[in-house]
Amino acid sequence: MRLRAETIATLYGYALRLGLSPKRAISEVYGLPVTEGPGERAQYSRKLERWIEQARKTVKPVTGRPYLSAYDSERHAPRLWPIGRGHPLEPRRAQPALPEPVREGPFVGRTLTLRVTRTPPPAQQAEEAHEQGWRLIGPDLVIEGHWSNGEDPPPLPLLRGVSPGETPLRVQSLVKELEERYPGAKVLATVTAQAMGNPAM
Repeated sequence: MRLRAETIATLYGYALRLGLSPKRAISEVYGLPVTEGPGERAQYSRKLERWIEQARKTVKPVTGRPYLSAYDSERHAPRLWPIGRGHPLEPRRAQPALPEPVREGPFVGRTLTLRVTRTPPPAQQAEEAHEQGWRLIGPDLVIEGHWSNGEDPPPLPLLRGVSPGETPLRVQSLVKELEERYPGAKVLATVTAQAMGNPAM
């Protein structure tokens, strides 16, 4: 029971850090059903609810505290991943991870939308990798953008040698840099699954 409580608490916390719905993520890992009609609240399996309850009641021998603390809306309410990827395990109704800032400057009211993709790997190396049963991904991130008012986008860098694990932080740094370069503008970035090293859909 302690091992299960520790596992569920770990998955719960990891899902929150990724901006995913913990219950959706754990249900996906264990193949548990999620019933949800249009406009209706998701219904999770009794097994999942029981596991989460056990994780909140089972105490760690070392600390004397439960593996998963009691629900706290400030800490456990789902938050959107700051770089939207449209992941199926994201919460359906969630508040942004950060409140919308008050924007001031000459670019107020304008939005710069970025789309992040990955360069393809060299064809010959990709083919050799495929023959050996594994998949090769491209090394660099390509950034495309457009302004909401239709103006030409600014020059955007090619981010070289970025692994999937580094991608979110590198893109967040770029977003911050562009918001400083264009005071008042809102910069939104969408990182594709392909940029994260997953096969393009």
